[in-house]
Amino acid sequence: MNANSYISSGLIEAYVSGLASSNEREELEQAIAQYPELAAEYQSCQQDMEQYIIYQSVTPPATLKERLFTQLDTEETARANGTYVDEDAIPETPVRKILVSSAWRWVAAASILLLVGSALLNYNQYTQYNGLQQRFDAMVVSNTSIASETNVYRTRLEQAEQNLHIVQDPSMKTVKMPGTKTFPTALATVYWSQTSKEVFVMVNNLPQPSSDKQYQLWAIVNGKPVDMGVFETGTAAKLMQKMKSVDNAEMFAVTLENKGGSPEPTLDQMYAAGKI
Repeated sequence: MNANSYISSGLIEAYVSGLASSNEREELEQAIAQYPELAAEYQSCQQDMEQYIIYQSVTPPATLKERLFTQLDTEETARANGTYVDEDAIPETPVRKILVSSAWRWVAAASILLLVGSALLNYNQYTQYNGLQQRFDAMVVSNTSIASETNVYRTRLEQAEQNLHIVQDPSMKTVKMPGTKTFPTALATVYWSQTSKEVFVMVNNLPQPSSDKQYQLWAIVNGKPVDMGVFETGTAAKLMQKMKSVDNAEMFAVTLENKGGSPEPTLDQMYAAGKI
């Protein structure tokens, strides 16, 4: 195969993502040493993959769950052993009884004792309730945060599995769309199934548009542009975005249009294009 055949085969993407067999890796390494343009394409693909890994990486707090469950285990063990000490509990102050001979002093002393005891009991109960409520609220917040992070990781894992399935599909044709002369740093990739005719677009490097603009994908069929739909960019966008299906496309292109898309491409706003 020549350099262009290697580039369009998707072998470079499989090599960079670790999906290529040992024979395919050896073959590609020999070809990279032979063809400078293939070496440049390999470097570009490797940089794209590194940017995606950095973009998708999120480091969760390592001690979040450990602190929560350690605290709960410690309290449960102490309760079972009978050694649990409530930090919020306030020890009752012993009241010294005073013996007097007059009946009214007994009544007054008893009233004072009841009043002080009642106040101490109420304050003690209120303090314990407040402490328990605060700990409960903190646990609810921690559990909610853990559940939210788990859902985020589960969603990203499912998306990664779907993307891997798309890349590994032998019927999928990879079409690189480098930047035009006006926008030389732009880069996007189309994955086009030769059996189902499904089309997926991956944003490698496109500037974030203003809120009233959107990127639109076009397929050139029989020399005419065919609308493939608009797609998103930025942190909210999926790595692989499914577009409209198409048959017999000759090339793909990306333009920047008003939000919602345009019936015809704005040619002076063409950011990337690639022939099949």
